[in-house]
Formats: sequence, structure tokens, C-alpha cells
Amino acid sequence: MSIMAEVCPKNYRMGNKGMLFEEEIKKANEGYLNRGIALIQKISTPWKVVRRGKSVSAFPEGKSTLDFRGTVKGGISISFDAKETEETVGLPLKNIAPHQIEYIRNALGVMEVSFILCYMKKFNKRYRIPGQTVLDYWDYWQANKGKRGVNFIPVEDMVEVRSKNGIVLHYLEGLVGL
Repeated sequence: MSIMAEVCPKNYRMGNKGMLFEEEIKKANEGYLNRGIALIQKISTPWKVVRRGKSVSAFPEGKSTLDFRGTVKGGISISFDAKETEETVGLPLKNIAPHQIEYIRNALGVMEVSFILCYMKKFNKRYRIPGQTVLDYWDYWQANKGKRGVNFIPVEDMVEVRSKNGIVLHYLEGLVGL
């Protein structure tokens, strides 16, 4: 049985495909918390609700940080974003917002462990991309705009993440001494 099938019931998968990976991460975070390994939470983006007569719209109030932040046992701060892609070669850099790059750069500067979790839909596999790898590819992409083959982070430079020791998605393994 796939990790996705364990996390989400069948009827949930059909209507909310964009949320599956995030739900999987939340389930892993519950496992980390229950085992006393880490406290990691989803960071909500603040939304502004605008009402015009009977019409209601909502817009993000500003740029957020990354999707998740927390602390691992021993006082290690972590932050990461979750991305999904249909691509087979890697994660397109266009899927990462400039403010997220800025956050990763600043987080690494203050010794916070920062990374991206990527779900490669076509392979049904999950990967962790270290923050420094993200920055290296981003900076190269920015310096070489327009060149083919420099607009993604290849799968070969990602670390596959699997279920282990009862954690549905053990993305901290090998990252912070776990």
C-alpha cells in the first residue's frame, strides 16, 4: 500500500489532489510529536477577505515564509516547503517563489536547517532537497536565464524519503542525526 493510501481515504483523494502531500507531511509531523522527536507545524498564510455585495473573495495578505517550521529534539530549528510536480527530470525552479529562496538563504545564514520536500507524482516518490542545493541551482538559474537544462533541480541531487519506524514520511532521517 502506498503512503498516500495510508494517509488519505479513497474519497478524499479524488477531490483534493493538491492537499495529499501536505496531509502526508502533517501525519509525519504527528508521528514525530508523539515520539518526542520534533514539534513541526504548518505555517498558515494570512488571508484578507473582501466582501462586495453578495460576492466574497479572499487574497493572501502578504508573502509567507515556508510551509512548515519547527524544532527537532536538541533545539535544532528547521523550516521547509512542500512542492509537487508532474515533471520526471526534477523540480522546476519556477515552482519556487523568490521570497521562499530569500527565506531559505536567511535561514541557512542563522544555522536553521532549511529544505524543500518534493513529491514527484509520476514516480509516486518523495524527496528532500537540502537548502544549499536549492540555493545553488537557483543562483545558477538566475545567472544563466534562457539556457536549456538549468531550470530545474534534478532528481539525482535529491534525497529520497520513505516511511520508516512508524513515521509515515521520515523526512528527518539523516538530516539532523536521526
